[in-house]
Amino acid sequence: MIITPSKEKLIIENFIEYSFDNDDYDFTPDFEIFKKLNSTDQYFLAENYNWDDGIEVLNWIVNSPKCDLGTATLIFWKAEPDYYTEYNTENISESDKDIFDLLLNIISKIKNREFKKRRFEFIPSEYNVAEFKSEYDIWKLPNELKTGNKGILPISVSRIKSIIWNYQRNKRLKKREKRKAKRRKNVT
Repeated sequence: MIITPSKEKLIIENFIEYSFDNDDYDFTPDFEIFKKLNSTDQYFLAENYNWDDGIEVLNWIVNSPKCDLGTATLIFWKAEPDYYTEYNTENISESDKDIFDLLLNIISKIKNREFKKRRFEFIPSEYNVAEFKSEYDIWKLPNELKTGNKGILPISVSRIKSIIWNYQRNKRLKKREKRKAKRRKNVT
C-alpha cells in the first residue's frame, strides 16, 4: 500500500502540522477532509501524528469503519497505556480521561472484532507488553493487542527517503570506521 506524494502532503498539511501555523488553540482539523482518507492514509496519519495536538483526530481514526487493526494497535501502544493501568473509570483524573477513554474504546472494539481490516503490520515488541499489568479487569488485553498484527507496512515517499538516508549514512559510517581502524593499525 502506497501513500501518494499528494496524499502525504494533504495529510501533513491538514492533520500533522496544522497546529504549527495556527494560533487558534481550539482549531479542529476538517472532518470532511478526513473522511476522504483510506485505511492506508489513516495508518500514515496515526504513525506520524503529533499527540500534542490532542486526540480528536485519533478518535476519528479508531471510530472510522476504514480503520485497520494494525492502525488501532499502533495508536494504542503509542498512547503509552501502561501509565493508565493504575486507573479505572472511578479514579481517572479529568486531564487523563480523553486518552483513557480512547484506550478503552480500542480494547472494546478489538474484543468485539469491530476492526474488519487486518492488513497493516504493527508489532508492539518495542513497548513493555510483558510488563503491562493492572489490578483492574478493564485492562485485560486481547491477544491482538499483545502480539500485534502481522501484515504489510504502508509506504510513503518520506519513509522511502528515510530508508535511503539511513542506508547511505550507515554505509558512510562503516567506511569511516574502516579508515580509522586502518590509521590506528598504521600508527602502531
